[in-house]
Amino acid sequence: MKKKSYASITDSDGVNYREIADTMTEIGFKMNHSSARNYVLRIMSKFAEELVEQWDLDVPDSDVERISKSPQFQQGICDVLQSIESQRAKTKSGMRK
Repeated sequence: MKKKSYASITDSDGVNYREIADTMTEIGFKMNHSSARNYVLRIMSKFAEELVEQWDLDVPDSDVERISKSPQFQQGICDVLQSIESQRAKTKSGMRK
């Protein structure tokens, strides 16, 4: 049997699938944790597909799917998005001065 691992965010800013689903439900989009996971995996797949296309890599679709589900890939995407958000916040705070 294959051992599966899942990405998890351990810092104080991270949320799990249940928390995502609860937040989405609170703002009017009824969702359960399974749906939240599916949405996250769908967007991770889009990130992986776009990276493969932009870098003109010859990667089979099955490998793109495997990569997109990898906790390491998901953590990397999370790190990039947090870095972008941090840079945007710095830019906005610099504009207010």
